Amino acid sequence: MRREQPAARALSPGAQLCHWCNRPSCNRKPVEAIDNWVICSHRRVLSWFKDDVFRRLFINAGKLLSANAVAAGLGLMATVLTARALGPQDYGILALVLVYQLTIGRLVTFNAWQAIIKFGSETLHADDRTGLRQLIKFGFTLDIASALVGTVLAMALAGPVIGLLGWDPSVRPLLVLYSVLILFGLSGTPVGVLRLFDRFDLLSYAAVLSAVARLAGVAWCLATRQALYGFVVIYLITGVVGELYQLVASLWVLRKQNVTGIVHQPIRDIRGRFPGIVDYVWTTNVNSTIRMVSREADELILAALTTPAALGLFKVAKQFSQVLPRLLDPLYQSIYPELARLWAADRRKAFISLIKRTTLLVGGVATVGWVGFILLGPRLITWTVGAAYSQAYVTAVVYLLALVVALWAFACQPAMLAIGLPRNSFKAQAAATILYLVILFPAVQSLGITGAASAYIVYYVLWVVLMTHYLRPSFRRAVCPIS
Repeated sequence: MRREQPAARALSPGAQLCHWCNRPSCNRKPVEAIDNWVICSHRRVLSWFKDDVFRRLFINAGKLLSANAVAAGLGLMATVLTARALGPQDYGILALVLVYQLTIGRLVTFNAWQAIIKFGSETLHADDRTGLRQLIKFGFTLDIASALVGTVLAMALAGPVIGLLGWDPSVRPLLVLYSVLILFGLSGTPVGVLRLFDRFDLLSYAAVLSAVARLAGVAWCLATRQALYGFVVIYLITGVVGELYQLVASLWVLRKQNVTGIVHQPIRDIRGRFPGIVDYVWTTNVNSTIRMVSREADELILAALTTPAALGLFKVAKQFSQVLPRLLDPLYQSIYPELARLWAADRRKAFISLIKRTTLLVGGVATVGWVGFILLGPRLITWTVGAAYSQAYVTAVVYLLALVVALWAFACQPAMLAIGLPRNSFKAQAAATILYLVILFPAVQSLGITGAASAYIVYYVLWVVLMTHYLRPSFRRAVCPIS
């Protein structure tokens, strides 16, 4: 007589119970294994949100995400309307005007927001309000000085740059006009203040305000049939509006936090109160300059080696590629203050755990977005900017792949700065940028605008390898699982 099978089957030798759902994790059929993996992964991600730091990170990021999604949509609409109205030739000239201002502006800026968050977190942890006032005045001093120097430098170099690129001299007045935006580029310290005090809601409004103003301005240009000059004026005005808003919002937050009397706070002993701050600021400035070269040099080199129409195609490819990073940028903005607080509080295990969790989420979303663009990109480009820009598709796919590589390591830069290792970050940026520039020239000459995007992949692969190498010693001190 056959014996009945037991109702509950015992675990086979070697089988293990999943930590998350208490189900056997091996010796299953493929379909069951996939089902088990999905359930476990879902429960694991949900468990992450039980952590206060992780939950606060996504609350702050969510405030920016909703605004960034709106701003990205409105910005893309403004880009589409502008590109259609101007055509590849004039849109390429507009791209040169924008990248020239951005290059000179970032060349002289000190990115004071990084120092504000790094050292400001320490002053808040120690309840040192005098030190905080001194730090903020130091940041504003750097912002004002760099804005003045940058504006004069941009206006003076406009003529020589046009001659060097071999473009029509009529473009020079546009460069000089748009360089005025550098004078209002005082947002370094304001951005640092808003992030330091977790006012990401106010920070998010800046992107929406600028996007709404720009779209309205572009619509006015279309209604009044403005030429290239009118579009440059609109882009300038909307840029100034965004910069002034961040300045006013930061001053309001400082007043609400009772951080007043900043103007009268002396900064003579800034080095004594914040040891290493001058070295930190200079290193992050050089590091940002090198990052600017790697991000914007491609357009300047294309301007010298190709035609305005080719530059216009490349600009469209970059605009489409930047949509995904812009939507994920809220996490980048939110994670640095959290990492700085965790490191200042000596919570090393939580520091590493936060990096691992956010990296998995951001990298996964970025990969899915890239695959989606491969499938829908041709129709999307033709439907929006028109068939005249259809050649930008392949370049956009390659460029977006480079950004996906970068997003899989998006936490490396804020982690390095939170730890206080800007020099190591500088070494990685410098090495990757040198290789990038070496590859960029022959790549553009042989493959055109797609070659420039391909060089960007090489840049980010080397950057990720080096940043991981420099961070590994710090991670070894507090290895923690993704739990």
